[in-house]
Amino acid sequence: MIFESWLQQLSQFNLFTLFIFFLAENAALLFLSIMLGKIIEYENTTLSKTDRKWILSTLICNTLITLLGYELYHYEILKIDFSTSLVSILSDTLLLIFIMDFFMFVFHYLVHQLKWFYPIHQLHHTHVETSVYSLFVLHPVETFGFGIIWLFSITIFEFNFISIIIYLVLNLLYGIFGHLKTDIFPEFWYKSLLTKWISTTKFHADHHKNESHNFGFYFTFWDKIFKTII
Repeated sequence: MIFESWLQQLSQFNLFTLFIFFLAENAALLFLSIMLGKIIEYENTTLSKTDRKWILSTLICNTLITLLGYELYHYEILKIDFSTSLVSILSDTLLLIFIMDFFMFVFHYLVHQLKWFYPIHQLHHTHVETSVYSLFVLHPVETFGFGIIWLFSITIFEFNFISIIIYLVLNLLYGIFGHLKTDIFPEFWYKSLLTKWISTTKFHADHHKNESHNFGFYFTFWDKIFKTII
């Protein structure tokens, strides 16, 4: 497999070189995220000086998380399924989304409830009116918290590599869409039985306006179960 071979080739580089490589990778994703935000709502992409350092901090933290993930794979602690079975890809993608959404819901709920943790999370909530930049305005402790959830999830299960890629793309897109000021989801999304339980831009925007509700990321049913939905 090309992807497996590529991962193996990275083992010849030292940690500093890998860090620079993953830094470039994460910087490219950050750039593409901002460009997508500008395409959708250009007037809402003004970057404040205060946010610059936090976005840079998140970039570095995400790079370190990526590096740690690679090292876990290199030492065979994190195992990846490199098959191209359609059944495996579909089932692993659904399972990964479901597991991550639950873990992130719990983590997100706790950061609002724990008195020592909330001041850390409050940095993200300085963005009451959100934009694409809001996704990256996070305290390093919180960024590493989400990173640990991610690495733990893909370590306890052996997920398909295509499923991991699909999840990462969807996660980034949902992070962007969830922090836009413009609701990109059509009206039928809120009414159809097939889609109304999937989170929207408005769902997360309401959380930034009312912090005691809407803790979910991809789905709304965790908030319905725990009675925290608006």
